[in-house]
Formats: sequence, structure tokens, C-alpha cells
Amino acid sequence: MKKFAVLLLVLAMVFSFAACGGEKDTQVDVEPGLLRVAMLSDMATMDVAQTTDDYFVPMNVFDRLFEVKVVGDGVTDIVPSLVDTYSAADDSVTYNFTLKEGLKFSNGSALTASDVQFTFERLLTAGGVNDDIPLEVLGAAELQAGTADTLAGFVVADDLNFSITLAAPNAGFIAELTSPAISIVDKETFSEGFGMKIEETIGSGPYKVTEWVVNDHYTLEYNENYWGTAPTATKVVVNIVPDPSTQNLMYQNGELDMIDLGELDTSIVESTYKTKYADKIITSRRVGLTYFAMNANDEYLSDINVRKAIQMAVDRDAIVAGIFNNQATVEHGIIPAGVWGYNEDITKIPYDLEAAKQLLTDAGYAEGEVTIEIAMDSTSSSGTQLVIQVIQQNLIAAGINAQIKTYDESSWLALRNSGEMDCFVATWTMDYNDPANIMYTFYGSEAKTKIRSLNYADTEVMARVAAASSIIDDDARRAEYQALEEIIVIEDAAWLPLYENTHLFAIGDRVADFTPHWAGYTNFYAIDMIMK
Repeated sequence: MKKFAVLLLVLAMVFSFAACGGEKDTQVDVEPGLLRVAMLSDMATMDVAQTTDDYFVPMNVFDRLFEVKVVGDGVTDIVPSLVDTYSAADDSVTYNFTLKEGLKFSNGSALTASDVQFTFERLLTAGGVNDDIPLEVLGAAELQAGTADTLAGFVVADDLNFSITLAAPNAGFIAELTSPAISIVDKETFSEGFGMKIEETIGSGPYKVTEWVVNDHYTLEYNENYWGTAPTATKVVVNIVPDPSTQNLMYQNGELDMIDLGELDTSIVESTYKTKYADKIITSRRVGLTYFAMNANDEYLSDINVRKAIQMAVDRDAIVAGIFNNQATVEHGIIPAGVWGYNEDITKIPYDLEAAKQLLTDAGYAEGEVTIEIAMDSTSSSGTQLVIQVIQQNLIAAGINAQIKTYDESSWLALRNSGEMDCFVATWTMDYNDPANIMYTFYGSEAKTKIRSLNYADTEVMARVAAASSIIDDDARRAEYQALEEIIVIEDAAWLPLYENTHLFAIGDRVADFTPHWAGYTNFYAIDMIMK
């Protein structure tokens, strides 16, 4: 019996040591400067000419001419990045730039004005996406059509100095240059593998990609040729973890140094993170808005009375309180809070269920006659799915036969892009801090409204939206955007704004501080993560 007792004691000690060793691996014995985070899905490419979603690598591996920096609570400023000095002509058509001296890419190649020119021209000729900003430059149409070999409005004086002449004035051009889309690439070493092969994806930012195991993880490490202050997170491992519940467990087990709480069920955030990890939460405004789109080509939605009834039938305050526990703010326009030009005095859409019912009756519709389909992306977050379900119930209560149909992500996107989707809920987060980023994107042309299944019909309004960026006087430009916003949202009832989220993150014990992206992206600048 004594031998058996001793054996049990030895086994207990062995398991105890093993347990301690396991805890040390995840909690203590972590490489200094290592930042461990998780994303729900892997990137499809690292090339901004081919994506408008996969921005984590472009934001951290590349630089832009300017950046947006958070300078206070809800306050941002545009600051030079690769640019040393710049000036703009009085008409906001020609801009002159001087780069910082001694800039290098991670491979040691010098970053010059020719690389900036190459970046602009490649976005126009790559046959992908993110060509909106370069299209503003004089001669862009000719280059894109193949009738010119270079961009006429881009003139390189020497390695450090260049000028950009636009086809029309644009007072928001400097703001546009902060967009991840304008990430400067190396002309000298550019190859066909750019964006897909780590060794051929070269930038000048604080990091370089050193590993990419598809659908598992990718790794960024400090770029020793970086021109700026070295990050405290010298190595970043981004784990691909499609299940938010697994991410939650990894964070609580000490395997992640930061978690995006926007991906978790709100009940878990309330019950666990706002109690047990309350001192670890970082709060950021998600500068953008979630909206309910209505297709003006639809049999019923073509009627302004139906659109106005839908606007009044949706209880946005209840959505914000019930689903997001007031961690969101009701929006009333197109230009969201936190963006230059935001109008806090815009006419508010009231929640008035009885008025919505009466409007439909007065328009001659019997109860249940108006039938619409709300298309839901199967990959939507649990919060978004709940929002869609609440909207459906709101509309049914108003006498509208609203049906939810779920599509896989690619089918949903294809249907939306075809211009034939009835209704949907989506979120737009700002790429740069200017009204054009959202107003022009959604209502700048017939093609833009079609690709988002809005099919807005007022070509005069769309022409005004497209021309608004050419207004040089700030007060006049702001007034024009706000007037157009009133027409589209209130007079034409073409847009139903829902809410702007508050974005919550939780940092781990190894992190001293974290400043999220100014617009509240899930993607973030790892250099803004301060490690202990």
C-alpha cells in the first residue's frame, strides 16, 4: 500500500510539473516583442490593386504619402508620412510634393518619386480595384484605355520631387492619399508574384511579411530599413481562427494579446469582458455606418411611399438598445459622425409605425401586398443577423411582407453587384476622412448606385455629388454635401441609415496600450500596439 501511495504521489508531481510547464508556454515563456492576434478569415491577397478588404498587410508593410492620426477622443488629423513638404495651387488642381530623404524599401531599394508614379499608374492598369483616386489625375482615362503609356498629370522632377495635376479641382485630395489603396510599391523589384508571394511583396512600412501559411497564420517582422520609430511589437503573428468562440477561449487562455470584441456575441462581451476584463477594454468609434439598402428598381420599392413607410417602420433606437446594449449610435444621414462634413442637424427620420401603416394604406396597398426580400450574407456576424431579423419583424408589423433569404458570401455579392438585390443590410467603414468617400462611392454615378443595388434615379443629384469635391471653399462644399444628403435621405427616401457602432477590443497582459485605427477597422497598425 505504501508503494502504491508513493507511486500516486510521484504521478501527481509529474502531472503538476507538466501543467506548470504548459502554463509557462502560453503565459510566461513568450518571445519578447511578439504580438499574437487572430482574424476570422485569411487574406486573399496582399495587393491593394486587387482587394478592398484585406488591408492588414498593406497598412503595416507599406506606407502612404499621408496618414490619419488620432490626436484625441474622436479627433483626428492628417499628417505627412513619406512626404516631407507639399503645397497646393489655389484652384486645388495641381499639388507639389517633396519626399523625405533616405527612404528605403525593406529590400534596401531606394523609395523615389518614380515609385509613387508607378503606384498610381499600376492601380489604373492592373485591372483590379481601387482605381478611383488615380482616375482623378489628368490623363488617367487615356492610360487606362491604352492610348497613353504614362499618366500625363504625374510629373517627376527628380527622386524627391513630383507634382500631380488633377483633371478637376478636388479639395479633399490630400485626405484621399491617406487611404490604404494608395500604398506605395517598389517599381524596381515589382513582379507578377506581388501580393501573393511574400518574398516579392516589398514595402517601406515598419514590417515585412516573413511567413504565410494559407488558412492558418501569417507573420510580420520588423523592417530594419524602416525610416520611422521602431515598433515595440517587433513580430506579429496573425492566426486564422474562423470561430469567434475559439478566439474567445484563446484570449482567456493567454494565447492572444488582443481580441476584437466586435466578432463575439454581445452577451459574452457583457457578461465576461465588461466584468472580468473591464480594465482591458479599449473603445473606439467605428467611423462609418450600417445602413438598410432599398432597390429603386424593385416593383414596390420604386414607390417613394413604400420607401418612406420602411424608413418610419424600423425602430432603430430599439436595435441599438436591444442588440448592442447602447454600444452604438443611431445615424440619420449618409455622412457618419466623425467625418468632416457631418451634419448633426440633419432632419431626423421618426419611428412611427402607425404613420407607416397609414402611408401604405393611403398609397393603395392592402396589408401584406408589398412584398420584399431581404438578402442576408451567410457570413454576417450574429449581431447583423439579429438586426436583419428585427427589421423583418418591424416591416411585418407595418403590413409589409418581408422575407429573409440567406445566400453564401459569393452569391450574395454577385447578386448585389448585379443591381437586382431587393434589400440588404451592410456596413461602410470610411477609408479616408472626407464625405466623398461615402457620398461619391454610393451616389456618384448610375454605375455606382447599380453595383450596390440602389439604382437611384436622379441623375441631376448624382452629377452634383460627383461635382461636390471640386468645390474649393470648405463652407460651400460642406453645405453642398449636406444639402444633397437631405435630398437623398429625406426627400427621396432612397437611403435608410441605421447606426454607427462602437468598436471594442480587449488587450492582454503583455500589452501596455493600444490605439485602434482612426476609423475603427478590425485591421490596425501594429506599430500602435505598445508592448510591455
